[in-house]
Amino acid sequence: METSALPRKKSTLVVHEIEGTLYFCSSGYATSIQDPSGEIAHLFAVMDGRRTLDEIHALLSARYPHVTRASLAKIIETLDQIGLLENASFGPEGLLDAYELARWDRNLKFFNAYSGLSTSRYELQHRLKTAKIALLGLGGLGSHILYDLAAMGAQDVSAVDFDRIDISNLNRQILYGEPDIGRSKVEVARERISAFSSRLRFEAREVRLSSTEDVLEIIRGRDYVICVADRPTTEIMTWVNEACVRERATLITGGLDTQRAIYYSVIPGVTGCIRCWSMEVQRRDPVSHRLLEEQRRIRGTRDDATFVTLISVLAGHMLTELVRLITGIAPPVGAGRLMEMHFDTMNVQVGEQWSRADSCPVCGGVCPGAELASEPYTSAA
Repeated sequence: METSALPRKKSTLVVHEIEGTLYFCSSGYATSIQDPSGEIAHLFAVMDGRRTLDEIHALLSARYPHVTRASLAKIIETLDQIGLLENASFGPEGLLDAYELARWDRNLKFFNAYSGLSTSRYELQHRLKTAKIALLGLGGLGSHILYDLAAMGAQDVSAVDFDRIDISNLNRQILYGEPDIGRSKVEVARERISAFSSRLRFEAREVRLSSTEDVLEIIRGRDYVICVADRPTTEIMTWVNEACVRERATLITGGLDTQRAIYYSVIPGVTGCIRCWSMEVQRRDPVSHRLLEEQRRIRGTRDDATFVTLISVLAGHMLTELVRLITGIAPPVGAGRLMEMHFDTMNVQVGEQWSRADSCPVCGGVCPGAELASEPYTSAA
């Protein structure tokens, strides 16, 4: 614990004392701490965000002389590790202004659950604010994702689409309305999103992607790429995968297959890329690989079925993955794993998993990055 920290209980926690045990309640869960002597309760009373470690120790040891400064520091460190504390010395200065504090007030309350003595809720929101994001596709998923990016506080988004609005789009593409039929999606997206979030720097280009170089032109300088473009079906992900690896941009992508929704993420230098995945499937299960290739070949000749509830849920999963990656509040779920859910059950499960191949012609030469935590993140608070 830094000596300048001003620890206090998180404002989102409600505390109950029952028969010598303290229960810290939030999000439907409770963390319990046995406190028969009342020492922990008194600690929280004096640890109110206005006092340093030395000042807290002076007050606590006056009632409980056995508490040393070292033991108190250890107790506070443990309370921080289990998610009970925040640091009152952290403020929004230099991170968020008055408008941003008001607009993302509910975000800040949410991020309070993931803050601590070393990270503030303001810093977590600032990471969203400053992330550079590319969005490829402004159709069904792209419509929902763009609105939600603006809603959650992203302020630097570039996008691309080449299509015009058709009446059949309106079962799911919430950016557009009946008066927009026949207009450019890019043009209407600019109008809608600027009215919703005036501070969002939104650069949208009306371009049909036709090569890796086209994708590179769009994603250059971007930290994160969300690909929900689906044409040309057989080539688009090859181009996007290669471009993201070359640019060292994290990729999140997904889509619908009638009743099934899928998504996954690729982190160059950390996870295997899409080519690694294809090579692994070809080696492990050549029949499945052949079937996948045949499906990709014929998909471009037919229209895909889409339903708005699956679109909405999938967009939420993909953006949750993005938030985990940007803020670091939890490990990504779909990194090197195909996550899938079926409309009939809505259960989310791992459909495929693949490793990074050193022999991959796309990402094999990329320097390795940090290892990812393999277990799902759970909050103690």
